Amino acid sequence: MLCMKLTRKQWMMLVVLVLGAFVTVLNQTLVTPALPSIMTEMNVDQSTAQWLTTGFTLVNAIMIPITAFLQDRFSTRKLFVFSMSLFAVGTLLAAVGLNFPVLLGGRLVQAAGAGILMPVTMTVLMLVFPVDRRGSAMGIFGLVIAFAPAIGPTVAGFVIDQADWHILFYLIFALSIVIIVPSLFLMDNKAPANKGDSVLDPLSLALSTLGFGLMLYGFSALGSAGFTLVPLLTTALGIVGVVWFFIRQTRLPRPMLRVDVLKNRRFLVGTIIGMLVQGALLAAGILMPIYVQSLHGLSATVSGLVLMPGAILMGIMNPIAGKWFDRHGPRRMAIVGMSLLTLTTFAFAILNLTSSIIYITIVYTVRMFSMSLVNMPITTWGMNALDNKVMNHGTSVNNTLRQVAGSLGTAIIIAVSTQVQNIASPELGAAQGTMFGINAAFLVCTVLCLVGLVMTIALVKDKPGEEAAVDEEGTRKSLLTSIMKTDVYSLSREATVEEAMRLFVEKNISAAPIVDESGEPVGFISDGDILKRLSPRSNSFTDPIVLINSTVNDDEGYDEKLAKVMQMRASEIGAASPICVSVHANLTDVCRVLSENHLKKVPVLESGHIVGIINRSDITQYSMAAYLADHPERAVYCGEGPSGQHECVEEACEEC
Repeated sequence: MLCMKLTRKQWMMLVVLVLGAFVTVLNQTLVTPALPSIMTEMNVDQSTAQWLTTGFTLVNAIMIPITAFLQDRFSTRKLFVFSMSLFAVGTLLAAVGLNFPVLLGGRLVQAAGAGILMPVTMTVLMLVFPVDRRGSAMGIFGLVIAFAPAIGPTVAGFVIDQADWHILFYLIFALSIVIIVPSLFLMDNKAPANKGDSVLDPLSLALSTLGFGLMLYGFSALGSAGFTLVPLLTTALGIVGVVWFFIRQTRLPRPMLRVDVLKNRRFLVGTIIGMLVQGALLAAGILMPIYVQSLHGLSATVSGLVLMPGAILMGIMNPIAGKWFDRHGPRRMAIVGMSLLTLTTFAFAILNLTSSIIYITIVYTVRMFSMSLVNMPITTWGMNALDNKVMNHGTSVNNTLRQVAGSLGTAIIIAVSTQVQNIASPELGAAQGTMFGINAAFLVCTVLCLVGLVMTIALVKDKPGEEAAVDEEGTRKSLLTSIMKTDVYSLSREATVEEAMRLFVEKNISAAPIVDESGEPVGFISDGDILKRLSPRSNSFTDPIVLINSTVNDDEGYDEKLAKVMQMRASEIGAASPICVSVHANLTDVCRVLSENHLKKVPVLESGHIVGIINRSDITQYSMAAYLADHPERAVYCGEGPSGQHECVEEACEEC
């Protein structure tokens, strides 16, 4: 079945976008394995070298809120090319890396480009794909994003063993150039729909930069240095700056970031669950290598291999989960995912020093499988509640809060693990103390997952009625259902043309969908399809001899031909691949489908079943009524005038 087709150029644009996101994520996973080599070559300690990852996270998070403003001012092509070029420049600086300041500077420039790129990619995915296929789109995006962490450490280890860490950045630079060149031709260069709606308020920019920067730095410092004065003060100042920034955005007539999207209940719920999952996701990534290497005495390569099956499975499952989401909604899938996530996280909370590596690998793999059932589906579910006009602000808010959740979760996890380890080690020994610290950290993560599970059960719904309720101000489901024809007359797969004609005459319609036993559309027949069969020129010919022979042999009378056609199956002469639209589609998408395929009407689907028919005339009448309602000065007045007599400004009035 063909629903809401994308053009070839749109597909190519999406490929370029997703590859750009893949390179930026891959870049992040390559650095950690290279830290020991960088520390040795540049003679820096671990706390200094760690800024290559901490600094990247800080700048990345700072740029995300600004991206919503940039998307309101510049086209996708300009913004994508600029962000990828900025990323490439930073990568080249890091590759040269003559000393640590140059290397760190390159990483910070990289982060600025990556901070713009990720929200832009998510926004384009949400806008280009219709609502009923956004789950699949985000699933493909998740597949690529999950694949990068799966192969990153392995690739980095191999390159470092064979050459040196500089080669890693040169490889990333080459990939960046390969992506930038086609983006100049494939990316959409249309002006943004909301151009001028946002204003770059200097105070908001300062609050955003300092607030998020200080808060994330404070979280990182709390994780490593504990609850000392400087990290606590830095975190407090950052929180004050972020709160001030959010309050200011609600009071500005043209805010830099539309934080009011959080007033949308479904988006808020989806964002909070996503934050809890993000905090839990980073826990295993940080603690499991410590467990495998420090407590089992195994190599970093083995540690990476323990994590790899889970990352690969999560990547494979993301597009599958996306299709399930499009077909069945998020609720059942998210409940199963959050339940598994809670159980597997608790399984890590009761590990001991003798737990086998195979057991660890299996539990971690199941845990990542559960992530795929929650992460992208819940994010897409929340984003679908927003109007397309504020989608870029929604992606920026969502990405920013997930970054904050990741940093805060990391800080809490490391702080709990460190404090419990310090308390337990003097009496139980270093190994058992470390084990208790890891158990305690995972126990905290279990509580976070349990909160997410309760929220999912109580608040995540996928009933059709809810879609209409959340879209009252939009133009998706509620509008389409209000103007489409709900009296749907369909034909079975076995129906004849005679039955189709009887249906057309009795119901005064000109076309009908053909459905299978389950009610899903498998074809479409119109009166035009029947007329083509009755015409002597029912086929197209490129060979004139064949055309002549066909004309000579076509000596049947009209009545004979009509009798034969009437006995044929409707599915034989109708369209084999029905063109349809989702009940969640907006009118712009519906108009595109009608015009591109030269159709008068298309079936409207919900969960694979036909719930209505939308005609061109339905859209025309709605559009004119809406336009005249917004422009009353253009409406024709016809009614009682001041004198009490009937008055009309147009001679066409029947009463006049």
